[in-house]
Amino acid sequence: MLNTNLPVVVNMKKALRNSAHKAQLFSQKTSVRIAFLGLFLVVISQKELSFQFSIGGNTAQNNIILDDLETTRSPHAQPASLTGAFTAEAKTANIKPQANKKWWDQIKEASSDIRNELNLANAATAVGEGLSEEQKKKAATYSNLGFALSPNYAKKHNVDPSIVQYKQQICLTYIKQYVSTAKEEAKLFEIPASITLAQGLLESNAGASSLARKDNNHFGIKCRKKCIGCRCANYTDDSKFDMFRIFESSWESFREHSKLLSGKRYKHLKKLKRTDYKNWANGLQAAGYATDKKYAKKLIGIIEAFQLYKYDQ
Repeated sequence: MLNTNLPVVVNMKKALRNSAHKAQLFSQKTSVRIAFLGLFLVVISQKELSFQFSIGGNTAQNNIILDDLETTRSPHAQPASLTGAFTAEAKTANIKPQANKKWWDQIKEASSDIRNELNLANAATAVGEGLSEEQKKKAATYSNLGFALSPNYAKKHNVDPSIVQYKQQICLTYIKQYVSTAKEEAKLFEIPASITLAQGLLESNAGASSLARKDNNHFGIKCRKKCIGCRCANYTDDSKFDMFRIFESSWESFREHSKLLSGKRYKHLKKLKRTDYKNWANGLQAAGYATDKKYAKKLIGIIEAFQLYKYDQ
């Protein structure tokens, strides 16, 4: 006998299987979606972390670059080691921090060292800048060689010792500047270096005369006859029409001086020993190098005041 309920049962089983298959497919798709969602969140999370790290790194690097730029812009910037040293110096100077001033300015203001405000071009400049304005005006009234030529003058007239020291330093600076040239000329022309230096000091007022400063003429060398083969400038000496040589350098002036003393008028002096500065000085005066009747005495005084004879050994 045929069971009439069979198709219904079969259809229901088939429907159940289809439903289970769809549910399985849906479940698989949901898992995939969840997995993709999770992966996406992880990726986003990683990117965010990476992004934050990158930004932090760039910020630090940017700070370094800005610091470098600030260091470049600042003319007073110092390496770290020097900064530490100056900071230590600031502490030892008992400097109170001031928000509106740099540490190097504070150090300078706290220091009493005169060199902070000096042009240390040479020792004479340093000594001169140490004088007050009143002392400078008074010093200008004295010749640079005056105190060397008259050793008792300063004491007798109660001249400020600082002024005497300043004038002496000017002469010493001149000697230091030209002693090598004088010694070289002595080797080449057999002229005592002491005589060359003494004449240079006396004739140029230790390099301060207009003839020396403007025209590099340290020895009062006058122009050749009719100014042939040379350049000359007018300065009043024996007369207001006197013409003196212009030199391109001080060295040329020293060399011309050596040639002049090797000429016919003075060549007999080379028979004297180079250490005999006194007879050299007297010989120059006798030969008419200058019209000053005390010329030889002045040269000898300068040589002995600054011990220039030691350069003749």
